[in-house]
Amino acid sequence: MKIAIIGAKGMLGRELCRVLGHHHEILAWDIDEIDITDRPRTLELLGDAHPELILNSAAFVDVERCETEPDRAWQINAVGAQNLALAAQNIGSELLYISTDYVFDGNSELDYDEVALPTPINQYGRSKLAGERLCSHICPRTYVVRTAWLFGHAPNNYVERVLKAADNEGMVRMPVDQIESPTYTGHLAEAIQNLIGTGAYGLYNITSIGGCTRAAFAQFVLKCTERSEPVEIMDVTPKRAAARPKRTVLDCRLYHLVTGQSLPHWQQGVQDYFVQMNQG
Repeated sequence: MKIAIIGAKGMLGRELCRVLGHHHEILAWDIDEIDITDRPRTLELLGDAHPELILNSAAFVDVERCETEPDRAWQINAVGAQNLALAAQNIGSELLYISTDYVFDGNSELDYDEVALPTPINQYGRSKLAGERLCSHICPRTYVVRTAWLFGHAPNNYVERVLKAADNEGMVRMPVDQIESPTYTGHLAEAIQNLIGTGAYGLYNITSIGGCTRAAFAQFVLKCTERSEPVEIMDVTPKRAAARPKRTVLDCRLYHLVTGQSLPHWQQGVQDYFVQMNQG
C-alpha cells in the first residue's frame, strides 16, 4: 500500500515511518512538503501523489498554546484535518486521523469507550474532536484513533524530561492531578499497522493498558534506569491556561475485538522504550 504519512517528522510520525515502512511504500511528508492548512495546495499534492492511505499525525499538540492561540489550534487540528479528508475523498483513498483522550472531561470513574459522550474542557480537545467529526463526515473510509500521553524517541519526550530533572535537580517534581495511559509510540505504530489492514473503518481507542499519574510514571522510569533520586509530589499544580481532564483512561476493547491484538501495559511500554533506545 502507498501511504502518505503527514507529520512524518513528529515523534509519532517518525515511528510510523519506521514501522509501516517495513510493509508499505511511504511518502514521509511534513511541513516542508505539505501545509495542510492550504487547501488548494493540499488537494493538488495528494491528488498528484494518489496514496491509498493518508495518515494524519500532524497536529498542534501544545495544550497551553492551543488555549492562548485557539485559531491556530483549530486551523491545524480541525481545518487541516478537513483538508486531508477532502483530499482522501477526492482520490478515493483511506484516511486515518490521530486523536486524543482529551476529548473527554475526565470526570468519569469508568474507562471511556467509543460511545462515551465527548465533553472536552480545553481548546486542544475541542479542536481535535472537530477534526474527528469532519474527517468521518467527509470521508467514509476513515479510521479515527484516539490515543493518550505519547512518549517515544524524540527530544524532550516525557522519559527524557524525567531523567533530565533527576540529573539537574537531584529530584523529580511531578503532579498527581491526572491519570492517563502512557503510550509508547512504537507500540501505537504497530497497532495502527494491524488496524489499517482490516478495512473496518470507524473510531477506535488505542492506548497502553492501565493508567497512572505523572509521579508514578516518573518513579517507574527512575526504577528502570536504577536511579535513586526521589520523586516529590507537587502539592499545588502550577497555574495553567488550559484545564486538564482528571482521569481519561480509555477502554480499548473494540480494537482488540476487531484486530485480535492489544497493546501491553504502560510499564512494558517504558521498558521497550529503553530497549529500542539502547539498540540505537
